[in-house]
Amino acid sequence: MPELCILHANCQGEVLEKLLLFHPDFAARFTVRHVVNYTREPIEQETLDHTSLYLYQYLGPHFQEYASSVFLDRLPASCHSLCIPNLFFKGYWPFWTNSTQVIDFANTVLEDLFRRNLDPELLLSIYLKGKLPEFEKVCAIANDSLAREKEKERLQPIQYTHILEEHWRDEALFYTVNHPGIRLSCHVAQEVLRLLGFSPLPEAVLASFVHPFGDFCLPIHPEVGKRLNLRFTGIDVTYPIYGSRFTHRDFVINYLACRLHGVSNLPAFLHASSEKKHGLAVLSE
Repeated sequence: MPELCILHANCQGEVLEKLLLFHPDFAARFTVRHVVNYTREPIEQETLDHTSLYLYQYLGPHFQEYASSVFLDRLPASCHSLCIPNLFFKGYWPFWTNSTQVIDFANTVLEDLFRRNLDPELLLSIYLKGKLPEFEKVCAIANDSLAREKEKERLQPIQYTHILEEHWRDEALFYTVNHPGIRLSCHVAQEVLRLLGFSPLPEAVLASFVHPFGDFCLPIHPEVGKRLNLRFTGIDVTYPIYGSRFTHRDFVINYLACRLHGVSNLPAFLHASSEKKHGLAVLSE
């Protein structure tokens, strides 16, 4: 009978599970159960009693009964545990925030402009010109985000910020603030396998991996790209969004249309928009 591996993680756990199960020896030894941590999904004690491997993203004491220390104390002595990274990078999207419930992937600058009740097309023009004072802060925000990842890195054995430091200006290492791309996802999987004593996944397997979150890339403001010397951004650069390709301007139009229609679920709105590419006319409806 395969041994039970509990993968206690956010959405990044879905990607890690897929990569680990590509390894024939790991897949033969373990059955993986991904338990979503940020929703505070419970794990029955009977399940923990039969767990042989516990892979977890660190949750601090403020999670109370769902904190990592609590779960580690509930595991059998024979269970092997390994803390894995919870990657996050705000550098590409310095105005992202989760502090508002009005829309997913909220943008602090757009929300501030939206509250002024400006004509939508004027609002769009002001934001896209990138001359607002908030753009002076983008370098500091990127540096702060990288520093925060270095702090988090100390809590677990897998090192990854060297990849961020070396490549973040040359290639898009994240799809969204908390969805690392293929390079980082594969690095984490290879490190988990190494620390567990398995051989690495072959390069051919990694090269053919289709990232489950690669169909939604949050577009990057061209002015942010210019100030950060990002080599993969620009006015005409397009990003995959649910089967279509959107420029940053296309995305902002849809963001504003979503707000004007009172819709908070931006991904669902973009799903619909990908089939009929909303234009400026939507902002006037």
